Amino acid sequence: MQHTHRFPLGAHLMVKHFGYTHHGIYAGRGRVIHYSGFAHLFKKHPIEITSIEQFSHGKPILVQQYHQPKYKGRKVVRRMRSRMHENNYHLIINNCEHLCTWATTGVESSPQVMRMMNRLTTIGYISSMMSFMNSMFLTLTTTSFALALYIKKKLRDKANMRLKKYRELQEQFRQEHPNLTNLKKR
Repeated sequence: MQHTHRFPLGAHLMVKHFGYTHHGIYAGRGRVIHYSGFAHLFKKHPIEITSIEQFSHGKPILVQQYHQPKYKGRKVVRRMRSRMHENNYHLIINNCEHLCTWATTGVESSPQVMRMMNRLTTIGYISSMMSFMNSMFLTLTTTSFALALYIKKKLRDKANMRLKKYRELQEQFRQEHPNLTNLKKR
């Protein structure tokens, strides 16, 4: 991650807020495409394009670096634009970070959601070992633990399904376009 004032087209931008990090993709000319989610108080909004100032709210902007991204530059922006106005935001399974990692890597993921679930899981383990806790708190933390495991499984299943679909489409493309596939191998 790096601080910068000039961003390359398709850069995965991040702004840290209290308790979470907001993500977007730089679309050029001072604009960012992002899933605003609940950024407009508690009213859910769709994927939108805003100014970099509106995106950052005056906070420092970081750039997420990828070792070998599947998509770069204009292709990342095109992928983001293909989902413009989508309004399926979900904090756990379809948030702004999922969208940006999908646009760049082809796989939706949210490391900050995984960290949160791991924390909930740890809390669940600790609380279940502490027999002196009252039953109400124990029930709540055990439920949180079970919910975290369920969400983790759903996210893994969703990622595996998308990966399987991607591989099927890739194989279908290779079969339909053998000449293009052979050119790339040379």
